[in-house]
This record gives sequence, structure tokens and C-alpha cells, in this order.
Amino acid sequence: MMAIPSEDQRNDRKFLCPKMMGEYIDNCIRIFVVVFVADFMQRLFYVSTEYLINGQYYLLEDRAITIVKRAFSYHHKAVYLILGLAFAGLARFGSTGNLTPLLPNSAHLIYIPLYWIFRYAQLSHSSLSYAHWIRECHGLDYAAGMASNYFHGYLKLSLPERGHVGLQKRMQVYEDTHNVRFGLNRLIILIPDEMFVKGVIESSLLEKAHPLETQFINRAGVNRSFKHAVYRLTRQINGTTYYLAMEGATPMLSFFESMNFQLSATWQMREMKREIWLKFYKHLKELSNTWPETRREVELLIKQTENL
Repeated sequence: MMAIPSEDQRNDRKFLCPKMMGEYIDNCIRIFVVVFVADFMQRLFYVSTEYLINGQYYLLEDRAITIVKRAFSYHHKAVYLILGLAFAGLARFGSTGNLTPLLPNSAHLIYIPLYWIFRYAQLSHSSLSYAHWIRECHGLDYAAGMASNYFHGYLKLSLPERGHVGLQKRMQVYEDTHNVRFGLNRLIILIPDEMFVKGVIESSLLEKAHPLETQFINRAGVNRSFKHAVYRLTRQINGTTYYLAMEGATPMLSFFESMNFQLSATWQMREMKREIWLKFYKHLKELSNTWPETRREVELLIKQTENL
């Protein structure tokens, strides 16, 4: 015969779940305080070692303040976590009136070295960490650097009408001079997945023609020449042979050469080459589409080399 629980037993069960949940929250807050203290101590250690060992990377007049700012800068996710747990701690203190269960004691603090060991061993690190870092928008990665240099040092200078003949005007002059017609009034930039681009783009659909007029622009005291190649389609469209201003993305060729050169190649570069390739395309597209002077001047084309 099944025993029927008494009313006291039912009341105990009724309040058991909220009590267990409260204890769980208290333990989480206590553990977080231990982790935060360990992280704070590690950041202090980073400040001292950075100041003593790597001080040459900073200007003397603001070395200390710069190191402290960098060491104690937190990701916005960490800030949200701190605020959330602080709110939970205040809520628990308001409901219990007891701060002791929220604070760690010596039995908890002795585990702080475990945090340092885990951080030093980088247990959470993997090759996927490189991929995630490349995809972030910080502008510090290889791909974003190549795209920015290519855009600011080449496209933003040679394409717009800015004190010199821009791309559109040169294409118009080319059409009038050679009695031809461009199929697209933009500079087509090929970004092949293999990252290798020959000096002449080879395709059964294209043949090289005379390039656009060379222009010279002063850049940092150097009168640099800017040229854009032209190709004609080998097949007519509605009885017209169209021309295209087209070239390969030179930074990708430089990256290809870096990967295949012993002094500059790393396994991380080879492992992440597709991530770098895609990030280069996305960042360059963002730059060219955002800047008003190049928005209608460039057409980026991702292409598989074997299909070109």
C-alpha cells in the first residue's frame, strides 16, 4: 500500500526547489568572484611584465597609462556578464539579507592558480580560434590589412575624378578613340580562389587589348603610374564585341607568394588561406561600396581558377 505524504512533507518539497535554486545562484556568484579575482591578478601581472620587458613598444610619456588601459580593457560580453552577475548578487542579498553566502572563502580562493594554469595552457584554443579572429571586424588581421592597403593605396587614388582623369573618363576616351564599347563601366577585379593571377588573364572568352591611358599621381613624393588592363570578349553579343577593364587582385598574388616562400610562410597562413581570401573580398567590397567615390567604379568578381 502506497504511503501518503504528510502535509509537512509536501510543504518541504514545495520549498525545496527554490532553496536549491538560490544555493545554485549563490555558488555561481561565488565561483565568478574567484574567477574575477584570478583574472584581475593576472592582468596586474601582465601590466608589470609588459612595462618591464616590452616597454620599448610604447611612448615614454604615456607608457604606464597605455599599458594599464590595454591590460584592463574588457570585451563587451564580459562587461554584460559582470553587470548581470552583479545584479543577481544584489537580488540575492536583497532577498536573504546575508552577504556571506555570496563571498568566497579561503577554501575557494586556493583554486585561483587553476585559472592561471588553464589560461597558460590555452585549453580553449584551437585552429578554429584563428578563423573566428579573422572573421571579426577589428582591422588587425592579414586580410583586412591587404584590403585596406589595396583600397587606399590604389583604388581610391586611381578610379575617382579627383584632380586627374578618372576611370569613367578614360573609358569614354578609349571608346571614342578605338571605336569600341565597354560591356561594364567599371573596373573588374578578379579574386580567384587559388589566389594566383598570371600577368595576362587567360581564358577562351577573353583576349588582351590595348590598356587604358596611363595616369601619374603623386603619392608620398613619388610620381606613381597607374594602369588598367583591357580585354575584349572573343564572342559577340547581339553583333557587338564588348570590352572589359579587368585585372587581378595583386594583394592576393602577393599572399600566394608569401605562402610559398619559406621565410614568410607559416602553417597558420596555409591553414587559414580560405578564411583570408574570403575576408579580403568582404572587406574590400565593404570599403569600395561604402566610399562614395568608388561605389560605382569597382566590380569584385570571385572566380574559381579552373572555370576562368
